[in-house]
Amino acid sequence: MKLSRRTEEVKFSPIREIFDLASKTPGLTRLEVGQPDFKTPLYIREKSKAIIDEGFIGYTPTNGLQETRVAISNRLKVDYDLQYDPNSEITVTVGASGALYLSLRALLNVNDEVLRPDPGFASYDEIIKDADGIPKTYALDPKNGFSINFDALERSITERTKAIIVNSPGNPVGNVLDENQLKRLIEIAENHNLIILSDEAYDKVIFDIDHKPTAKFATDKARVLTIGSSSKNYAMTGYRIGFAAGHPKLIAEIVKFQSLSSICPSFIGQQAYTEALSGPQDDTVAMKDEYQRRRDYFVGRLNEIKGLKCVKPDGAFYAFVDISDITDDDWEFTRRLINEAKVTSIPGSSFGKVGKGYIRLSFATSMEVLEEGIKKLETYLSK
Repeated sequence: MKLSRRTEEVKFSPIREIFDLASKTPGLTRLEVGQPDFKTPLYIREKSKAIIDEGFIGYTPTNGLQETRVAISNRLKVDYDLQYDPNSEITVTVGASGALYLSLRALLNVNDEVLRPDPGFASYDEIIKDADGIPKTYALDPKNGFSINFDALERSITERTKAIIVNSPGNPVGNVLDENQLKRLIEIAENHNLIILSDEAYDKVIFDIDHKPTAKFATDKARVLTIGSSSKNYAMTGYRIGFAAGHPKLIAEIVKFQSLSSICPSFIGQQAYTEALSGPQDDTVAMKDEYQRRRDYFVGRLNEIKGLKCVKPDGAFYAFVDISDITDDDWEFTRRLINEAKVTSIPGSSFGKVGKGYIRLSFATSMEVLEEGIKKLETYLSK
């Protein structure tokens, strides 16, 4: 069978190897999965059941239900004082990944370049390539809390550069960009006529400090596309609902491409997300507080294990652990942890070159599992 050139260029995430190996290995302590272990809050589940019981589950407008877009607009206004017209500047998408995928489809011509953080979400590169673009990285500085290395970023910009992806709070390192970094980023984007795709899927999973939306500091609103998600903030990963908020022209094109790919987002998912955004936010705050408790325990204990070093993340629910005192081969170390220590992790280099010599561990799991993982790591590494 003769398949497209795209099938050769776009690859599965390298993390798939870890998942496949883990699925075949019994007795594992699973610390690789970036998914909330909490149940979706009760008020959201009750809304989902009520919608099903009503019996009508059909298509929605391609840009999403009006009430869902209004709820997104209201939440952005209340939380961050950002004003978006729900009729022209917001679209509901199939997860944050859908918003990112469709926006790149709308923005890129063949061989346009997109800058993404290193370390950064492992799927960014393949999404860019599937839109016929060329992924390029800009380094996050491990010696400075994984803040942006702006000199490296500017050196990466060429005449073909079209967009910059920014992720704060970030996966896999949990870095949070402050006001000064975001203003500098916007200044660079304006000077080079670039669009910023701001992936803010973890905006409510943030500790000790407040989330700063990129769009808050933009003098030109068209310069930033804000991408959000229901998955992490409300433990709704399986509902597959996200959104994009930005300039009406770009939003309209995202909607057009969504009409071809999925027709519309899930009716039940949108109704549930409307309830999540409009209802009490106590459960979201409680989940964040528990993640913070787990972070403080887990990172503290990791740093007590000889050979491991970990900077305390400011957001998300990952510990990015420096293993360079043991080995620089993070892939082999990850395989050994699975086969010998019975603990799963993700190799740091799967997120970019800067991640070489690191592993990512998730604390989006119970304290019991974290304690078990720590004991296994201590026992294994003491040998």
